[in-house]
Amino acid sequence: SSGINAEYGGTTPEEHRKMEVLMFEKFKVKYLIFLPAALCICNATGVPTGIMMNFGHGITRISAVAENRILNEVSVAVGGEDSTAHLASLLKERHPNQTDLEVHTREIKERHSFASLDPQHDTTVVGTNALYLKKTYTLPNETKIVLDRERAGCIELFFSPVKGNGDETIASLTKQLINSHPDKSVQLAQNIVICGGPTDCINFNYRLLSELFKCKAARVVRVFCPLERRFTCWVGASVIYFDDDYVDQGMSYSEYNLKYFPAEQ
Repeated sequence: SSGINAEYGGTTPEEHRKMEVLMFEKFKVKYLIFLPAALCICNATGVPTGIMMNFGHGITRISAVAENRILNEVSVAVGGEDSTAHLASLLKERHPNQTDLEVHTREIKERHSFASLDPQHDTTVVGTNALYLKKTYTLPNETKIVLDRERAGCIELFFSPVKGNGDETIASLTKQLINSHPDKSVQLAQNIVICGGPTDCINFNYRLLSELFKCKAARVVRVFCPLERRFTCWVGASVIYFDDDYVDQGMSYSEYNLKYFPAEQ
């Protein structure tokens, strides 16, 4: 079998090496290709020109792509694991006596989180009386906990100023990418594709669209949210598997052995 790995933003040479060992030694693949996630998104969605936004496990990468070629991109140090950790801290604050809550945090987030269109209300104490916010989660020991502002609060990380980027937000960084290519800015703004686990929550695409309008990213902005957005990168990698243009970018098992074990050849 062959293997194609959709490369998430921030992948280091050490992580590449670990992936090569895993794929060649454990899964016995004959060929391995590392590809930028943005190109996998293009191939999965059929959108060759646009802004590809991949919200990953520990990092978010925003890429400006034209005709399946990455023009430039920016990485933001916030991802799904950060929102899960933030939710865990919010739950611990509200339910200090429930010591086993952390084990269920990811499931709670995936079932009940949403991106608020009115964060000033939904993420503060003011919103705790709103019936539409309230959800009940039952722990394995039959204890029921009530969720309200935590549901939206854990997603706010993706719309707040991001660490290491000053006062910039994901929306304002997207605006910068759009404006850095005046000749393609219209296409880029009207073809924004989002994918990754965090985007699977309710209203994520609408909230992002709202933030892009607030920062005046462009006169017309469109955000596409594929149905299979949690697995879009892997779908795109499957498509690329049949494209001969990418074959030369990979490494065969024999090349892997030659690279790391030359004395044995």
